[in-house]
Amino acid sequence: MENNHQPEIIDFKKSSGKKRIGELRKKSYVRVVDEMEEQKRELAYVKNPRLLLNREKVVTKNDPRDGKWVYLPWKQALVHVLDRNDYERVRISRNRDLILESEQKRYGNARVGIAGLNVGNPAAICLTLEGGGNDMKFADNDALSVSNLNRFRAGIAELGLNKVLISAYQTYEINPYARIALFDHGITPDNIDTFLNRPRVDVLVEEMDAMPLKVLIRERARHFRIPVVMVTGSGPDVVIDVERYDLNPKLPILNGYLEKEIVDAITSEDAKNFPFPKKIKLMRDFMGEKFLHKRLVKSFALVGKTLAGIPQLAESSFLRGAAVTYVVRQIVTGRSMRSGRYILRLDGIDE
Repeated sequence: MENNHQPEIIDFKKSSGKKRIGELRKKSYVRVVDEMEEQKRELAYVKNPRLLLNREKVVTKNDPRDGKWVYLPWKQALVHVLDRNDYERVRISRNRDLILESEQKRYGNARVGIAGLNVGNPAAICLTLEGGGNDMKFADNDALSVSNLNRFRAGIAELGLNKVLISAYQTYEINPYARIALFDHGITPDNIDTFLNRPRVDVLVEEMDAMPLKVLIRERARHFRIPVVMVTGSGPDVVIDVERYDLNPKLPILNGYLEKEIVDAITSEDAKNFPFPKKIKLMRDFMGEKFLHKRLVKSFALVGKTLAGIPQLAESSFLRGAAVTYVVRQIVTGRSMRSGRYILRLDGIDE
């Protein structure tokens, strides 16, 4: 049976691989994409940029034995690509020298855990595009719905699919050599240590909706000395929280911004039975009203009355993904990124 959740990497040079490629080519529904000549041409320019200055045309020939063949079962596509190292060298060649070679290596080798794939989706995609976090863990139990389509990069064909799977598919289509562990039942008290520490993630990106789990996962991350990054949408703006438990395991949860009475309420035995308005209020107070956009603050009281959910915008969602990526890269490459709360405002752009 074909595994529909990850790419099948096929080596034509092996007899079994050659047979498998032959089988796939015979299937009328499988689309074959073979742009190996252009990939080899790009590789030649990356290896020797002087060829561009000399206007030398690089002549390449396609050979089915070159590189690898990747079958994407969810796309029903068979794609011919360079070997892992050459593919990655070409794919992220435009990062240089904005990201130094030594930084890129550390960035790519980092293992990133993303809990919550609503906002975590643009973060995962942005990380992958930059060549960071080639080893990731995704956790979410939520399926894509129509109301997500004002901000989640997907379409109607993905409705009903778990956001973990959608994010994994999108990641693999950019980097078929990525390694992704899928927790499609989300984070639970039973699997939280496995997600964080088996094997250990270098950075946790926390974007879950469940309040008790947001507290619990921080407590466990602090225990394992894993830094936590959370980016919250605030209308068109974002609030960035960085908790460097790797540097200071005594750091208070959410850098002390989360008041004790709120923590006690969130983690109490009665939390699951709280009336809906109280849960919405806790979500607002988790961040702190003074840090949120005025329109967003007003909207909390309208959820369940004139609003069917807390408002979120695509511009903020993609900005959050970019902010997560920047902070993760700063942490894993050893650059300055202190614990604290940071505000990034599109609303502050002046003419």
